[in-house]
Amino acid sequence: MATKKVEVKVVEEKVVEEKVNNVIDLFWDGLFKGFKTFQSFQNEIEEKSLEAFERQFELFDNTFEQLVTFEQESKKLTAEWKTNLQEVLNNTLSGYGVQNVTEWTDKFEEFEQKVESLAFNPSKKTFSALSESQAQLESALKEVIEQRQQNRAEVLDVIGQYVGQLKQTQNDFLKTLKLENTLLVK
Repeated sequence: MATKKVEVKVVEEKVVEEKVNNVIDLFWDGLFKGFKTFQSFQNEIEEKSLEAFERQFELFDNTFEQLVTFEQESKKLTAEWKTNLQEVLNNTLSGYGVQNVTEWTDKFEEFEQKVESLAFNPSKKTFSALSESQAQLESALKEVIEQRQQNRAEVLDVIGQYVGQLKQTQNDFLKTLKLENTLLVK
């Protein structure tokens, strides 16, 4: 009967030890999972930042393309207007003042080119500079993100190793306590 009590006590001690070990494992695993979740959250933020840069770059690129298209259409319309005006004047004036009209249309074309130059060149240069700086910023951001992810992965690995060591140390400590209790009881 005494041996049954000892066997029951040993079984109870093993159950308690397993529960304590499970609690310890749950605690440390939960803490480590929190670090992983935080790292995942940071990765998502970085991905969203890169997506925002890409969208902004697309916006600059589309605006620049629209500006170029508008400039081309403007030149096309001006050329058509000049051709039509020249035809009308040639047909109606036939020789009278055609030289003056040609000079006048040439001056108008020169004026139109200056207006286009003033209107389109600064805008194109601005969008080119914005696109360039956007690309440089995006490149720098990608480098920073890559370095941060690498650093976080290294830290997470070290934390994982540390958590494993803590769990092992606590388990060893509990085994030592159990051994001491066993020796004290005897």
